[in-house]
Amino acid sequence: MTDREATPPASGQGATSPANGRDAAHAVVAAFAQELGAGAWRLDRAAVADRLHVLIDTPGAIRQGSLNLCGPAAVFTVWLRHSPVAAVTYAARLFADGATELGRLPVTASAALRRVPYPDSHRAQRCPQADWMMMSALRDTTNRVLPYASISRWREPVAGITLPGAVRLWLSATGLFSVVRDETNPLLRKGMRHAYQLPVGGGTEVLALIAMEMLRRPASRLRRARDLVVALVPNHWVVLRSPVVRTAEGRVRVQLWTWGEEYSVELPESRFRRCYFGALVGRK
Repeated sequence: MTDREATPPASGQGATSPANGRDAAHAVVAAFAQELGAGAWRLDRAAVADRLHVLIDTPGAIRQGSLNLCGPAAVFTVWLRHSPVAAVTYAARLFADGATELGRLPVTASAALRRVPYPDSHRAQRCPQADWMMMSALRDTTNRVLPYASISRWREPVAGITLPGAVRLWLSATGLFSVVRDETNPLLRKGMRHAYQLPVGGGTEVLALIAMEMLRRPASRLRRARDLVVALVPNHWVVLRSPVVRTAEGRVRVQLWTWGEEYSVELPESRFRRCYFGALVGRK
């Protein structure tokens, strides 16, 4: 995050799962850590288990690093918050067999993806092994044209693109929501009236589709001009933690989750409007 107007709160906030759910999830991971065998991936079991314990207690810690996995990351932070046992069971089975289920959705990682020596990659420094395994397998399963089976600089960003239909499918499959409404438009901005009416809270989860340029303001005029062009299309998913409100000064204020952190954002209404393309709304 490069925008000075977006500041994260103290570490550890955002873990809202009931204590008994977290305890049961920790037990699942403890059993997984004691199992023998290398599993279906070129990953380290102990490192995956340690990270899963962290994600149970702090589901907002899941992060994509420099990978184009913001859609899966948004889904997993929601799933871990509301159903940690199901989420870590998904991970344990995926590690062992290369196949698992996200709720009602079968997830199978391709052999090419499972052969990636991910721990040796510089990507692993910013996106831990467990996070990458869970997210990449889901992305790989849903891709029909270009498999998500590489972390190369040129192929990964394209294979990792996540359109609203895929995110809606994943959220619905978790079984957390009675309905998931797609109120996005990847081609047209949705406007401030829609943003101000988003029903955040009370068991409702809102995943907003934005141009990432909403969250940064480069110092140079050249880079700001570039952002104006890039923001013509959406390229990032965030999870709203508060309603979108208009301040007395005519600015926009909202709390949101992205890149493994909770952020309090305040920015000009014009910039928010320019970068906002709607949201997926999941209601319990």
